[in-house]
Amino acid sequence: MRIPLLFAEIGIFDVLQNRQAQMKQDIETLSQGLLEGTPEVELLRELSSKYKLDVPVLIEESAYTSHREVDVDVSQDPMRMIFDRSEPFYIRGIEIVISVPFKGDPNFFRIRPSTYNLNPPRARVQGQEVSIVFTRTDANAAAVKSEYERAVRDIKQYLDWLRASVEDFNSKIGPQLQTLLTQRRSKITADAAMIAEIGLPVRTNTSPTKKSTPRKTDAIQRSIASVKKWDVFISHAGEDKNAIARPLANALTDAGISVWYDEFSLRLGDSLRGSIDYGLANSRFGIVVLSKNFFAKNWPTQELNGLFSREVNGTKIILPVWHNITADEVRQFSPMLADRVAVQSSDGIDKLVEEISRALEQG
Repeated sequence: MRIPLLFAEIGIFDVLQNRQAQMKQDIETLSQGLLEGTPEVELLRELSSKYKLDVPVLIEESAYTSHREVDVDVSQDPMRMIFDRSEPFYIRGIEIVISVPFKGDPNFFRIRPSTYNLNPPRARVQGQEVSIVFTRTDANAAAVKSEYERAVRDIKQYLDWLRASVEDFNSKIGPQLQTLLTQRRSKITADAAMIAEIGLPVRTNTSPTKKSTPRKTDAIQRSIASVKKWDVFISHAGEDKNAIARPLANALTDAGISVWYDEFSLRLGDSLRGSIDYGLANSRFGIVVLSKNFFAKNWPTQELNGLFSREVNGTKIILPVWHNITADEVRQFSPMLADRVAVQSSDGIDKLVEEISRALEQG
């Protein structure tokens, strides 16, 4: 199994530049009503929270293991007497996965710090856990423990390198926001003075503003630059978890897409409703696995209603996946959903990931 390389997809300098540019762009479009109707202290607090970057912190005391038997290719092991190394040579072994929960933004496991080495750690990141995988053909527990401790040290070193850059950025957010808000207010005041000087009646422009065509950028770049914590939220019925929801969540994660999925994101003791509401509000898109099971349940349809409420001004949030269901069955539940372009689960997981990735790039 190929284990993804961490901290290798995009440089921290690019992330900070994009974050700063997004902050400037957002402030330049704040309305006069919002500026006048919100106390400055409250506005600064909300905006600072929105743009502050949150480097993960490992919760090592909550680490746990899982394992399974696997076939291991040992054809390239120089310590084994194998006459033909041109073909795989498998023996039965064990795959051990040590998962470490963390607090913070999972996107940081994609970012390369300004200081780094040429051998970054490998691990899987799913939800709020980083999983380190070891494959052994012996029973050497001490070797696994030593490799695990070294991998954790490497991961923490990279996070510390990232944290040094981020802490400097976070410390400057407040003063930068203050300056940008002052500039925005001055611009609004100057515009109003100019219009008043013209001396003609003012008519409010109610015609819709033409949206500029979004520039296609790398999906990972969009994810990290976005103030949203996840690329997609997966809404599904529990009966469809094994057949489609879990395989899709794992495949999307392996493709570098951050996913809010109940098994990744919910922890013992979490408020179910509060966690789901948070996931809905902090995901760019919602993947809705439509099936007979989905339409029969109350909770998934409430999630769907939450996603519908975010579709304003023509913005499309919902990405439908039809699972063992016909267009007529979807139409009976929701004519609006039946008219949406959807992908069929029967097309296969790879096709679903391809179409969802394309939607993220264009959205």
